[in-house]
Amino acid sequence: MYYQNLPLYLKLINLLKVLYQVTHNLPKEYKYGLAQDILSQNWKLIDLFIEAQTSGGGDQKLKTIQSFSTSFDLFKIRIRFLSELKIISLGQTSQINGMVVEIGKMAGSWLKNV
Repeated sequence: MYYQNLPLYLKLINLLKVLYQVTHNLPKEYKYGLAQDILSQNWKLIDLFIEAQTSGGGDQKLKTIQSFSTSFDLFKIRIRFLSELKIISLGQTSQINGMVVEIGKMAGSWLKNV
């Protein structure tokens, strides 16, 4: 399957690219803790997306999409904490939050349509 043609996959990859750029210049105390966790969560979302796309369907696909949704909520909490600590700029926060909102809308409709 060619994931490059799937909009949600592309959004997750673009968010990952932005997060790598943003977290690159963070202070050490955040870079190797919170930032690594955020990047790992984003990778987990990509993995769950691919798993859901390759599962045959039915209950397994629904469980994987529900797991994606839960992981996405945990991811959003970490992103919010990153911005509340004010260690990223307002512009970076706006850019990331805009991408997160788009992904959230797509994931929500994905869950409804299964």
